[in-house]
Amino acid sequence: MTTKTNEFEGSISMIAVTTEDVEQAEALAEQAAGELREAERRYASNRASQTAYERHKAAVEVADQAAVRARLTRQDWEAHQAVRDLRAAEGEAAVREMADDIDGLATSRTAAVGAVAEAAAAMARALVALDAHDRLVRAAGAVLEKRGLRSRDGESTGVSLDGAARIGGELWPLVDGAGVLGHCLAEQVAGVYPRHPMARPAPGAYGGVSAAKGRDQVLALVRAARGR
Repeated sequence: MTTKTNEFEGSISMIAVTTEDVEQAEALAEQAAGELREAERRYASNRASQTAYERHKAAVEVADQAAVRARLTRQDWEAHQAVRDLRAAEGEAAVREMADDIDGLATSRTAAVGAVAEAAAAMARALVALDAHDRLVRAAGAVLEKRGLRSRDGESTGVSLDGAARIGGELWPLVDGAGVLGHCLAEQVAGVYPRHPMARPAPGAYGGVSAAKGRDQVLALVRAARGR
């Protein structure tokens, strides 16, 4: 049926004709016919008038052209309508024949929405956990600050100017939690759609250099936990 539709479409004008076009063309044809009748009446009453003759002649030409235009416009509309009817029939047949496909699409979309909802909930939990860790780092830095311990070269314990804490030689940087999740998403997208804009994580980090270090530290631990 598709082939027939395409063949039919190729045989008619590519410009769609609407019912308004038909109504307008037929209204103009009727108007021209009325003007022709009036011109005929005036010419019949005064055959010797050159003006009446010229007006009658012009009215005949206008009426003929308007009638032809109205007829062709209706023919074009009928041809387009035939194609529309054929396409509608094909669409109805497709709906019937694709019942299993439609069920599959609905099932697939439901599964996809469920997976995204689960991922969004997990992401929200992860963001809360990352934020909680960042707050603990800041709290630890505040304790060190209260003790008067500031990080200096060679010292194993102290707080840096940006709030990161070094305790017993181990650095606990601030963490850009959203940046961690953004990089995780970018890595997943890059594995499926390498050219997708979201395959490239946003540059920089919210919270400065220390937050970037903390982000990269957490990302490294996440990759290790996932066996990458």
